[in-house]
Amino acid sequence: AALAGTPGLAIHAYASIAQMFGPQGLQEVMGNARFCLVPRGRAAWSVRFFETLWAGCVPVVLSDHYQPPFDALFDLTEFVIKWPVSRIDDSLVEFLSKIPNDVIERYVEAAHRVRCWYLYPPPEVSWLGSWQSRPELGEL
Repeated sequence: AALAGTPGLAIHAYASIAQMFGPQGLQEVMGNARFCLVPRGRAAWSVRFFETLWAGCVPVVLSDHYQPPFDALFDLTEFVIKWPVSRIDDSLVEFLSKIPNDVIERYVEAAHRVRCWYLYPPPEVSWLGSWQSRPELGEL
């Protein structure tokens, strides 16, 4: 709410992403964005983080405690911007607007190099690693 009405900034808030857009609409909005906000999720992680890496926008993690996966493998500062929740105001927009285009491109390129590590599995393979949930695999 603190950022509503800021020129050049589009904020979309609905009960769910599915309600706001269809799958194509979400891809279009995120794919056309330079930065995508990643608020904390309902669990210890946020699917929005994974989506931003594949959409090609720079993830801006809005959380004081969320630590994206694989932070021990990669220098997250090369492709993720973390922003404290207590500072979600005009200073965020000001900070992002001052990042030069070449720096944004470096963030996007770095994310592109590592995004395969962040592939969120679709439901039909979400059982991987838990063969006990698939009795037919015990027969192999």
